[in-house]
Amino acid sequence: MKEKLQTLLDTSPFLRPWGFRVVEVKDDECTLELPHKPELERPGGIINGPALMAAADCAMWLAIKAKLGGEGDALTSELNTAFLAPAKGEHVYCTARILKFGKRRIYGVAECRGPAGGLFTHHTLTYVRP
Repeated sequence: MKEKLQTLLDTSPFLRPWGFRVVEVKDDECTLELPHKPELERPGGIINGPALMAAADCAMWLAIKAKLGGEGDALTSELNTAFLAPAKGEHVYCTARILKFGKRRIYGVAECRGPAGGLFTHHTLTYVRP
């Protein structure tokens, strides 16, 4: 499943520019790497908030795709973010976990961390199944 999800990222015109890499896929969970790139930095060398939010959103979408066996889809309905610490000059690892997988709505959480485990952001996400 990991390779299938990575191919999905690599062939998607709207996801390819981020450079996301699938690190791990487990039951109800997916971890992505957001590689550090200077173009993602805001003044002061801090990775911009929209990049961290995109990582959380993408990680949750892939966790859902994996749960559905790669078929079917879900759309982001709500994404709330708490910025806890700056991500500066390092790769970011975002893990999304499905909390409830309903017939129409899917609820989950995601966290973005640095390589040493420092927590940058916490996200709550709601998706809807079309």
